[in-house]
This record gives sequence, C-alpha cells and structure tokens, in this order.
Amino acid sequence: MELDEAIEKFREHLTHERELSPRTIAAYVTDLAELSRHVREVLGQTVGVSDVDIDAIRSYLGAEYKRGLQSRSMMRKISSIRSFFRYATARRLVSDNPARYLAQQIRRRTIPTVLSEERIQQMMELPDLETLRGRRDRAVLEFLYGTGVRLSEMVSLDVGDFLPFSETIRVVGKGRKERLVAFGGKAKEALLGYWRVRFHLGGESPERALQAHRKDPAFSAGTSGRISARTVQRITDRYIRRVASIACTSPHTLRHAFATHLLDNGADLRAVQELLGHESLSTTQIYTHVSVEHLKSVYRKAHPRA
Repeated sequence: MELDEAIEKFREHLTHERELSPRTIAAYVTDLAELSRHVREVLGQTVGVSDVDIDAIRSYLGAEYKRGLQSRSMMRKISSIRSFFRYATARRLVSDNPARYLAQQIRRRTIPTVLSEERIQQMMELPDLETLRGRRDRAVLEFLYGTGVRLSEMVSLDVGDFLPFSETIRVVGKGRKERLVAFGGKAKEALLGYWRVRFHLGGESPERALQAHRKDPAFSAGTSGRISARTVQRITDRYIRRVASIACTSPHTLRHAFATHLLDNGADLRAVQELLGHESLSTTQIYTHVSVEHLKSVYRKAHPRA
C-alpha cells in the first residue's frame, strides 16, 4: 500500500475509532505527510509503507533537527510516527515496525510561569461590566481560572450543560472522555451576570428562563454563535498582558494558575489531577515544582537567615 493512502486510513482510524480531537488528528497527519514527502524526495519515487525503514525515519528526523525544530515538536513527531507504525503493524501493512528502533527520548519538562493570585485579582477587575463584551470577557476569564478546563472543553459547552445549576458541570475532554469539574463562586457569578444581559433575563428565575436557551452556546462571539478558540486566545492575551510581563499568555496560563493556586492552598494532588483531567499523576506533578519555587521565594524573602 502507498504511504499516503495508509496515512489517510490512519486518519480515519483516529477520527472514527479513537475519536481524537480534530486538532490532534491534524497534527498527526501533518507530521506523517512531512515524513512521506521527505522519503519521496530521497528515493525519487512513489513510496509504499514498507519502503519506510528506520534509516528513512532517522533521515527525516535529522533534517527536522537541523532545521532548528524544538525538542517539544521533535517529541510530537516521534509520537506521531510511533502511533502510525503501531497501527500499520496491527493492520498488517508492514511485517516489521521500523519505529520500534527509535530511541526513547526524554524531554525535560519546563516549569510553567504562573500568575500570582494578586495578578489574577487585578486582571478580573479590568473588563468593562457596562458592556456585553466586557461581561463576556469577565465570564471567560473567571471560568477558565475558576474551573481549570481546557480551551477546547470550554468553547464546546452549551447553556444546557449547566442546567440544573449545581456545584459541578460535566465536560468532554481528550479522547471524548467525560469528567466532572467544580463550578461555583466567582466563575458562576460572572457567567450568570453575562447570561442575564445576553439573554435579557430580567427578574425571572434564571434557571427557568434559561431553559429556552439550553441549546445556545455558553459563550458567544456576540449575542449568538459559538465563540471561537481564537477569540478566547485574544481575550486572555489582552488581559494577561495588562497585569503581567510573561512570555505565555494563552488560556492555558489560567489553567496553570488554577492548578498551582489549589496546591499552594493545600489541595490534594490527586484531587487536582481529577479536576484537570490528567490521566497520569506525573503530568500533574509538574505543578508541585511550581509550588516548591513559591515556597523557596517566600523563605528567601521572609527568613532572617535565608
């Protein structure tokens, strides 16, 4: 079978069987398409799956490394190639898996930069609550920080996902896996304030009034239509930059802050793992490093002999 044809079948497998997100599937397919193009250029002919051996894979990865690709991106490409050839081997498209000869590379995790609780408070005061857009922006910021959900999880929510109002909501995460996240406090208050203006709720019981809007997106670009991930990214970038000078200003910055502030205030690591939707505890443990840095900073500032 030709390599490009096999890649297309792999894409269908990721979509319909593994049910990965469109963004993840696009990353896999892009990496494999680049591998196919590289091997085709080297061999000067149409490439079959069985034409790709360990030398061809290493040649491709070497070219990417010389191009200056970062460690994180290199690891993603290796992951894409491993996944594809596991699939190809299982479907008997190849008799031997060439990717199993790839050396396991370990990427050192970087400790995320975290906004302080003081900076978070300052940021939340910035949106203009006299306007619908300002109320929307406050609701977006409070919800991301107050729940720790991923961007993709937030933008897919409908009003009906919050009804009836309770202290938890159900979100759909990676691999179509559902989990419950805590929802209350300032996040709940900001979202309800946004909906009151957006849907002209007036003095009626909000839960009853919102029944008519169950299928509307929870967060909108205007008065209707689902908010895009890019719009949320622009919102977080705009407000975070006004309170802090940090390199990363994505929605994930608020997820980092959510996890770290919970741990700083005594939350159990396992509970934080569940709230974030991490399958592995080791993924969550990066936030303990952030908290340790916080403790070191407090010690250096406060201890008389530090």
